[in-house]
Amino acid sequence: MNSYSYAQDVSDILIPSAQAALSYIAANADLKETAKEVSQFRAKEYIMEYIIGSANNKAIKFETESLASDNSAGLISIAFNCDEVDERGLLLAFVGNNRDENGNVGIAYGFKYIPLESAQKLLRTINLVRANNDKYLAAEENVNNVYIESDDIKFILYKDGGDQLRVFWNGFEVIWEKVAFDRTKRRLDKWFK
Repeated sequence: MNSYSYAQDVSDILIPSAQAALSYIAANADLKETAKEVSQFRAKEYIMEYIIGSANNKAIKFETESLASDNSAGLISIAFNCDEVDERGLLLAFVGNNRDENGNVGIAYGFKYIPLESAQKLLRTINLVRANNDKYLAAEENVNNVYIESDDIKFILYKDGGDQLRVFWNGFEVIWEKVAFDRTKRRLDKWFK
């Protein structure tokens, strides 16, 4: 499958892939517009297909709330709640370079769902690791690193003019900016009060 096409509007730019939860984007796509499309529309499609599943002739209510996006549009956080299927949590939308099954590098997006309790624990853990290692990280900027992982997501904490958090998942490597990370944690906790 050709990973690239020419399109006029954002909905034409998003190209489905055979891989569940990973789709490729046209090479000429604007990342900010794509991020908006992913957070407002494609996330709901993912929730419907991969979290809720078949409606079995019922009307199923669910809520989503965009929490934060970083300036590079590489990581978008979305809160999700569906009482009818007893699922709630954090949906991370990754947007950026990724390698397809043929080894070709293209721009793609994908979603990682983390149930609420696990998401809150992960965000607290990252903050705790950052606080407990602040002196070590600050001693040698961009040299001293702390590596942690949760499920299939890997994180590297370091300093480079401030706190940095690199996130690795499913072929994506993005920077989760501190402002976006802090906003995600604060808004997720507030949304589920």
